Amino acid sequence: MILRENIEIQVDANRNVLWLLIGCSHELHYSYKTVCSFHESLDTIKSTIANENIKYVILTSANKEVWNMGGDLEMFANSVIQKNEDIIRDYAQKCVEVLAVINKGFYKDVIVISVIQGNAFGGGFECALSGGHIIAEEHAKFSFPEVLFGTFPGMGAYSFLTRKLGFARAHEVIGSGKKWTAYEMQQIGLVNFVCKTGMAIETILEKIERDELRSINPFEKICCQVSVEELKEVVDIWLETTLKLDTRKIKFMLKLAEAQKAKVKQSNISVSS
Repeated sequence: MILRENIEIQVDANRNVLWLLIGCSHELHYSYKTVCSFHESLDTIKSTIANENIKYVILTSANKEVWNMGGDLEMFANSVIQKNEDIIRDYAQKCVEVLAVINKGFYKDVIVISVIQGNAFGGGFECALSGGHIIAEEHAKFSFPEVLFGTFPGMGAYSFLTRKLGFARAHEVIGSGKKWTAYEMQQIGLVNFVCKTGMAIETILEKIERDELRSINPFEKICCQVSVEELKEVVDIWLETTLKLDTRKIKFMLKLAEAQKAKVKQSNISVSS
C-alpha cells in the first residue's frame, strides 16, 4: 500500500511484520519530498501497527543500489546560496521528528529492523541507527562524509552513537570520514548481523521465525531512547554550521550531488539496456 509518494508499506499478517519501503529507484538520497511524505505517513503507520498487531517493522530501501547516501545536498547547498533558512530547517526538523518516532518503536513497542542492502552514508546511516537492529549485507559500506564539506551529521548521529558507543568513540567515528565495512560496524556494535550479499531478507525472516530478535531489556531500552527535543537542539547547531559554509564547501557539496545524479542516470541506462 502506497501511503504517500516514496513511502510504501506491506503487512505480513502471518509473521506480524510491517515492511516499510522508503524512497524510490531514481534517488540515492532522502529528498525533501521523501522526508515530507514519511513525516505525513507516521500516523497511518502507527495505526496500522496497532490494528494489525504488528511486532516487527522492517525498514528497507526502494533503491536496490544503495540503502541511502544521506541528505538532500543540492537542496542544502541552494538553501545556503539563496539564504533560505526556512526550507532547510523544515527538512531537518521533519527528519528528526521521524527518527524520534522510529527510535521509540513508533510508540507501539515494536522491534524496528533496518535491512541494509547497499551503502548507508550520512542521513541514511542516521536513519538505520534510529531503530533497534541493523542487518547488513557484507558488501555494504557505512560512512559519515559530512566532514568532507565542513559540517557534521546533524540529524541523530551524535545522539544515537553516543548511546551505543559513548561520546568519545562516537565523535571519533563521525569525524573520521572513513568508509566502514559491515564487519567493522559489527565489531564495534553498530551492526547486529552481517550476511552474504543478496541474503538479507531471507536472513531476517529466518531470525524472526526463530524468535531471535527479542526486545532489549527495559533499562537498555530507556537508555537508548533519544528525545526529539535533544535531536532538535543538535539540528540548531547543524543548521548554524551549514548556513555558514563558504563557497568552496558549497561547490564541493554540489559536486557530490551531481555525482549522485550521474550514478542514478548510469544505473537507469544499464537497467534499460
